[in-house]
Amino acid sequence: MRLISGLTIVTWLLVLQASMGMSASAQSVDVAATPQDRPGLPPVEDFLRLAEYSLVTLSPDGKLLAALVPLNGHRNLALIDIDRGKAIALTTLRDEDVSSYEWIGDRLLEFRTANLGDALSLVRTRRRILIDTEGHVVRDLMRAAFRANHTVDAIVGGGGVLFEVLDSIGRSGEDLVVVTNERNRYGLDAYRYNPRTMEKTLLTFRSPGDVTRFIADRAGQIRIAQTAPRGGEKTAWWYRRTNDDEWTKMAESDVEQERVVPLAFDFDDKTLYVRALSSAKGGRSGVYTYDLEKGELGPLVYESPIGEVGGVRFDRVKQKVVGFEDTSTIGIKWIDPDWERLQKSIDGALPGMRNRLGWAAYDTDRVIVTSDSGSESPTFYLLDRKTHKMEPVAVARSALKSVELGSRRFVRYDARDGLSIPAYLTLPHDGPKKNLPLVVIIHGGPYVNATRYGFDPEAHLFASRGYAVLQPDFRGTRGYGDSFYKAGWKQWGLAMQDDVTDGVKWLIANGTVDKDRVCLFGGSYGGYATLWGLEKEPRMFRCGVAFVAVSDLEMMFDVAWSDVMRAERNGDSTRTLTRWIGDPDKDRDKMRAVSPLYHVDRIQAPLLLAYGAADQRVPLIHGNRMRSALDRYDKKYDWVVYNDEAHGFNKDENKFDFYRRVDAFLAKNLAPRAP
Repeated sequence: MRLISGLTIVTWLLVLQASMGMSASAQSVDVAATPQDRPGLPPVEDFLRLAEYSLVTLSPDGKLLAALVPLNGHRNLALIDIDRGKAIALTTLRDEDVSSYEWIGDRLLEFRTANLGDALSLVRTRRRILIDTEGHVVRDLMRAAFRANHTVDAIVGGGGVLFEVLDSIGRSGEDLVVVTNERNRYGLDAYRYNPRTMEKTLLTFRSPGDVTRFIADRAGQIRIAQTAPRGGEKTAWWYRRTNDDEWTKMAESDVEQERVVPLAFDFDDKTLYVRALSSAKGGRSGVYTYDLEKGELGPLVYESPIGEVGGVRFDRVKQKVVGFEDTSTIGIKWIDPDWERLQKSIDGALPGMRNRLGWAAYDTDRVIVTSDSGSESPTFYLLDRKTHKMEPVAVARSALKSVELGSRRFVRYDARDGLSIPAYLTLPHDGPKKNLPLVVIIHGGPYVNATRYGFDPEAHLFASRGYAVLQPDFRGTRGYGDSFYKAGWKQWGLAMQDDVTDGVKWLIANGTVDKDRVCLFGGSYGGYATLWGLEKEPRMFRCGVAFVAVSDLEMMFDVAWSDVMRAERNGDSTRTLTRWIGDPDKDRDKMRAVSPLYHVDRIQAPLLLAYGAADQRVPLIHGNRMRSALDRYDKKYDWVVYNDEAHGFNKDENKFDFYRRVDAFLAKNLAPRAP
């Protein structure tokens, strides 16, 4: 395989950018921020602005290329005709963003919109639009097809699905299988739906209960359903042979102890792939086949050596499963020899990179390769398997192509109780790799999927300033097995916090980090862990940056207007918070013992606090009460509130302002101490 320049396609993209008023080079954004970018360093916005290209995919016939691009200050959907050299902007949204999209047949796409800077963007998908490849809107699916009279908070998952395209039937995309909660606000039904004629046929008249998920076979028959009754602790999986048959229960378990999770049917519509826990592997899971007639697991097909299986890769031309998506550094594990050989060939042409393959559903001669690494932002290539030529078609962040970036790698260290903690470590490009100042990025959630391998703009922003960056996946993080996840239950401020501290001690012990120049940084749960870290280990940390931070665990249960509590009131009650954090009645003293609000007197380091006034996940009262407590003890802190932001800072002007403040704060507080 050889690489060619790819000037033709790149030229199309430049023309598309120019037609939409875009620039392929870096631009300074004029905002009234204090302070400004530091001279001689890459600008903050080069790392944090919307990527120039993201989610690049091929149409099922391999003739068209779609991508998300910034336009009008929002993320829009663009299209390129590869053979004709024609590029158009399918959408020109000005007050919302294309949050995601997928191909529905050769000439239709379904895209979802949200406002990435909207206070409600966490809990509401605005629209689901079916559009053709000429830019003509075929249907607003949510409004035209079904009654959109339920708020997202009032249905499955307290922020779950109101309307979703599950599958398309045939290559035309004229008939869709969709799921919605039209009949039952707390459960889903499946329909066969023609978006042009608006004709629909109910496929799940005999529903097995409050359904939260359906799985269709390759012919579009609804074969698998998951139910989770309101307020219950149990979840069940059901199956049937055809749309006309009765449902049979295939498995039932605690909602947090699902030993068998169906993934997808193979092309024979009989073989079901499932993710199943293996008690012999410390609660890790693997992919097995499942015998629906006998109700038992078949042989193990694949098990990740590090992480978990996230999905199944199909080849519709070969009519078979060809690989599994792995949450670890592996990316995709191919079980098909042809795709495995192709992967090795591409890896040889792009050494040292993580190269992810995405192909046209029915024309596998063309493949999109997304290539990035811990040290390089994504570049997108188009591969022609007939000619064995691969050409670059787009880059995610062109302004960073001329910047020497640091190195980011996966590491492990031992916690004090012996548990192995996975993490990512980013080191600056220049200078010594010893005795460095350290920024610890503590992820939010906290019970979310593991930090992914690849390019991380935030980590590289800090590394470009000369800091080492540690991103620990402390216990409770998903993606490393059931036992690792459950080890974090009711460990806020306890073992979860110790995992962060032990990572810092590990870097100090091996000489990578200067023990006197360590700063904690995080949002949401990460903000909580930053505040508590400054209180639990007051002499260990030089400073802390906490944004949209939980300051009092009791308020997680008490603030009635938070989206979490609305979900509880509306029936999404799996007692999740009680399981994760504790019982607000029985464990009140324990929760107060690890709530930063009640231990402000211990803080000795400078603190930067930032909140969004419209935040419904961690309402501003968390920050206001923390600020009042800091004032009572005359503690040193910086404070900023963004009135038009919610749980995270999404508008460019606010995002750039915040990180410039962080940049100046770190430069001041992580400077070498005077002798």
